[in-house]
Amino acid sequence: MQLEQSFHIAAPTDTVWKAFHDIELLVDCLPGASINREATASEEGAIPLLFKVKLGPIAASFAGQGRLNLDETSNSGAIIGTAVDARSNSRVKGEASFTVTAAAAGGTDVQVKVDHSITGSLAQFSREGIVRALAEQLTKQFAENLQARLPLPATAGAVHGSGVADAGAAPATPRPAHRDTSSIDLWTLLKAWLAGLFSSRRN
Repeated sequence: MQLEQSFHIAAPTDTVWKAFHDIELLVDCLPGASINREATASEEGAIPLLFKVKLGPIAASFAGQGRLNLDETSNSGAIIGTAVDARSNSRVKGEASFTVTAAAAGGTDVQVKVDHSITGSLAQFSREGIVRALAEQLTKQFAENLQARLPLPATAGAVHGSGVADAGAAPATPRPAHRDTSSIDLWTLLKAWLAGLFSSRRN
């Protein structure tokens, strides 16, 4: 299944692109994900990863490895990985490619394309509509966490949705992202997506 998402970061493009060089930062910004410090990568350059998810009474802990590939000439790259949940004998394989570009109104736009597959008993939850809804919420939370971890421009006091900072204000310092090391509750994400959907329809 292929998914496309995008988000905006109110920070210079060079700053955002530098952040995408830091696999530990990227993992730390993704809810439910963590680096598996107890595992050893089987290949040079690979990172042992964990991704814990929960959907109602069903809990899964996917353990696997990921690799970060970057193209400096185009400010693009990809995270490629595979993981297995031993309890359900389910396997996920995917690639998330991204492109970092300067936004016309200031700040940085990030386009993300995800191509993934799920096999095993948990494949029953990989229906396109559900996966797209969850991907939308995950992307939103990732973007919020990444924004919180990046320094604002030196002249920024408050950055608005356009990415344009108020001039003359004091420099801001990076804020630590809220880090929840527990599993991510997919049902909560799905409810948030449905609430947003119904709200947009009423408007």
